[in-house]
Amino acid sequence: MAVLALFHHAGGSAAVFRRLTRLLPDHITPLVAELPGRGRRWREPTLHTAEEAVRDLTDLLVRQVGTDDELSIFGHSMGAYLGLGVAAALERRGGPRCQVLFASANLAPQRAVPLFADGAPPASDEEVLERAARYGALDTALLRDPHIAARAVSLLRADFDICDSFVRTMSWTVTESRIVVCRGREDAFGDEHTDQWQWSSVQPLTTHTFPGGHLYLESAGAEPLAATIESVMTEPAQSPT
Repeated sequence: MAVLALFHHAGGSAAVFRRLTRLLPDHITPLVAELPGRGRRWREPTLHTAEEAVRDLTDLLVRQVGTDDELSIFGHSMGAYLGLGVAAALERRGGPRCQVLFASANLAPQRAVPLFADGAPPASDEEVLERAARYGALDTALLRDPHIAARAVSLLRADFDICDSFVRTMSWTVTESRIVVCRGREDAFGDEHTDQWQWSSVQPLTTHTFPGGHLYLESAGAEPLAATIESVMTEPAQSPT
């Protein structure tokens, strides 16, 4: 069975993959993962380090994916970094192995710098929301509700902590998985930001661009993205070199 695990962006949830999962062919089984604090896991306390998040997602895949299944991971934005960490963790644990990591909408981790300085005073709510707004990932209408806005800030703080933790401690992680970079044509990240994903894998890098911006998978980019995922996942597996 071909399984595609999907990891969401900072402040996001499984909802970001609704359109994409409807477009996937029947022979690809989507496994949409959510970090604690959202969706069906909303009662669980949020995580704040990359180590915790990678362990949480790795445990999920070990429980739900068989060792004979053909596993790929699609990680969007923050999820791309966590996907890299999980792919490497699965290799160390000897569980199901990730054949392809689709690294979506994020610059190569070796080029990244923390969003917030280590040891600096906590960012204000406005600063947290401004960071998220740069990528068009905020529904400003929903933020008019103070309870929703407070919840959004809380999740973003936790996820930004995870991102910064990854950049500081795991940015040079290397996987045996093939990495396929996916990005929107109108996103902030171009070739100069994503080509260095090559340093994260022992296999050659492939890059695909799609219509749309940072959340291209929710708009016009969804259909060609689904077709690309199907094409890549049906190619013969490549052996690490």
